Amino acid sequence: MKKRGPIIAIAGAIMIAMAASIAYSVMPKISSGEGADFFPSPESLFDSVSDKIEIDAGNTYTFSHTVGAAQVPLMWGVHVTDYNPDDNVGISITNIFGDKFGSFVDNDPIFIKSFNVPKADTYNFNIANNGKEPITVIMLFTENPEQSKALTDPNSPFVKNILPLAESGFLLIIGVIVIISGAILSVLDWRKGKNQSSGRYI
Repeated sequence: MKKRGPIIAIAGAIMIAMAASIAYSVMPKISSGEGADFFPSPESLFDSVSDKIEIDAGNTYTFSHTVGAAQVPLMWGVHVTDYNPDDNVGISITNIFGDKFGSFVDNDPIFIKSFNVPKADTYNFNIANNGKEPITVIMLFTENPEQSKALTDPNSPFVKNILPLAESGFLLIIGVIVIISGAILSVLDWRKGKNQSSGRYI
């Protein structure tokens, strides 16, 4: 039992070595000319991407998306491609019958939300430019996000780059925790053994 601490610490060191190996296999892509495509763009995380639309200050543009099934999650996003800190957009969601499914105000370059669509229908995303300057907007849509191309396509930047880095980070954290646990157990076992040895001479 006195060897349990070092054994556990060795297991933690192996995890850290694996994390370093995974990270090393991914990171060289940045310096080899693939850095521009290393991190997935917002558009790459969605299955349907609209054309770029310029919306003048004070105007509203409506993007439509048709969902073919009821009770499915729809993830959507608004990406202001020429973002300035003073930009502000208002977003309202309706269908062709005028039913409302939420309204939002955002002043960030990208805004992402999701909701379960109640029925197969065409949903209108009304984007109002509340700022003082024109903005260029792209709408992004994905039905059933867990089955999106970003998560299922083995060649997507998310699967090839981000997931391995996440796995590497997870292994690194667990490895450090395991090494610390092994060191603590080693100290406890050493103290226990020392106390037992001292007791024999009393």
